[in-house]
Amino acid sequence: MTVTDSTPEGNVTAELCNWVTELKPSDIPTDVLQRAKHLLLDGIACGLVGSHVPWSEQAAKAIDDYEPEGYCSVIGYNRRYGPQAAAILNGSFIQAVELDDYHSAAPLHSASVLLPALFAAAEVQSKGHRKSVVSGLDFLVALVVGFETGPRVGSAMYGADLLSRGWHSGPVFGSPAAAAASSKLLGLSPDDTESAVGIACTQAGGLMAAQYEGMVKRVQHAFAARNGLFGALLARDGYVGIKKVFDRSYGGFLTMFTQGNGRTPQYKPEEVTTALGKEWQTTNIRVKLHACVGGCHGQIEALEKLQRNYPDRFAVDQLHNIRRITVSLSEPVFAHDGWAPEERPLTATGGQMNAAYIGAAQLVYGQVLLDQFEPHALDSDAVWSLIDKTTCVHSSEFDKPGHLCGARIVVEFNDGESVEDVVAMPKGFDPPITDDEIREKWRKLASSVIDSERLLSIENAVLSLETSADVSELLALISGEL
Repeated sequence: MTVTDSTPEGNVTAELCNWVTELKPSDIPTDVLQRAKHLLLDGIACGLVGSHVPWSEQAAKAIDDYEPEGYCSVIGYNRRYGPQAAAILNGSFIQAVELDDYHSAAPLHSASVLLPALFAAAEVQSKGHRKSVVSGLDFLVALVVGFETGPRVGSAMYGADLLSRGWHSGPVFGSPAAAAASSKLLGLSPDDTESAVGIACTQAGGLMAAQYEGMVKRVQHAFAARNGLFGALLARDGYVGIKKVFDRSYGGFLTMFTQGNGRTPQYKPEEVTTALGKEWQTTNIRVKLHACVGGCHGQIEALEKLQRNYPDRFAVDQLHNIRRITVSLSEPVFAHDGWAPEERPLTATGGQMNAAYIGAAQLVYGQVLLDQFEPHALDSDAVWSLIDKTTCVHSSEFDKPGHLCGARIVVEFNDGESVEDVVAMPKGFDPPITDDEIREKWRKLASSVIDSERLLSIENAVLSLETSADVSELLALISGEL
């Protein structure tokens, strides 16, 4: 779509908001609802583990210094704040260690956007002046609304294209997703939901330069949670937001974020509602098994295969014999993660967003988990020797749908020999990570920060949430000191 003054404007915004309002539990397939519960469990695991890492504690301290006490829960803390502050902290905790979910075609971390917005919205409903209890089933339906909305909005902007151009795509796609989900939970009308989405969209943004030195990358998805929640809370009392925000050719959400992308059409508004309620994006959300950017999971798995197939070549005491490593990546992953480090050591965020570091860590430590982003690893001589030998390149073979997170690795040795391997789609694409594997990940992460009794209570509460009369019972379990 080339934007001109005469470009006809459709009505996909209203179509989406009507669907949000009308969606009933019986409309959602059983497997989709089951997956939503497991994605919720995965997000809670990430939030618990991430709540007390240094940058999370620093954010909590900063907010506590100025924010008055409220009634909204914070994961892993006894403190309570107003809804927006609580959403910011909970979102930053879920994103804190890069183990939260991702969508490979339209990159965003759904749990870090949706859970904080919905946790706060539920407590506004149950503890605010209107006092209306939110059931577990109501919460899950709203969560599915968010899971379905974010990737569709992203697809309308060519998914990972935004990431290639330096935008942090998740906070962009995530803002309307959080608004739609919060609106559903708060019981807004279609018209008020459209206002909420418009208010969220006019706040959306996020710069990918956040991945280098600072801590703020951890909180940018939380900005989207706040944006959507704020939009819904304003609209709940009749505050009117931008209408037709996905349809407007002048100043609209899609047209502005796609300017300069060189695509024809520039954006695809029909993707916002295509197959809505028939094809479910919830089951396309990927669950991470490695503590780094999802785009590099194919690279890790290709290196794992080389380590298994050539154990002598890749023994830790033989890595000095490597002469060169070439990593071929898709365009968005190369733009996002293929950069050459400018300083040593990298920050934890920088390491988790850098393909050369991620590959070197896999070779030296045999895994890419939380320990690989501790200070000793980030400044390891063995790791940096391999970083210096690594070159990342773009390869169009990974630009086709479903392959954006794939990689080809070529390792050349000092004796003139070379080996290579390729992973087109990392584990979890086809087939996806199973619910059993998600529960295993949950137990592994949660057991590192909470006792077994609390772990089982949370797990049982989440996996039976559709039978719960009051979602606040779950919120009580995940808040409170670890």
